[in-house]
Amino acid sequence: MSFKFKITRVLFSAAAMFASALGQARAEQALPNILWITSEDNGPHLGCYGDTYAITPNLDRFAKRSLRYTKASSTAPVCAPARTTIISGIY
Repeated sequence: MSFKFKITRVLFSAAAMFASALGQARAEQALPNILWITSEDNGPHLGCYGDTYAITPNLDRFAKRSLRYTKASSTAPVCAPARTTIISGIY
């Protein structure tokens, strides 16, 4: 192999690795940070949903900065199938 061919191959490989790393870094930054918390059989009995009897200051503070379900329905009357439909999107 000639010296020119070796240099070209090294530069091309370095450029490909750099482009791959750059694309991967951008893809990782674009992903949302999701924390999915579910609790069962409590209905709207949390302070963030307006219950005055429930004392849930940490959940209330977290809910102010988060997305909450305010109009949700269940596809099944028991927990496991209902959770499965939420996770999979299939009912």
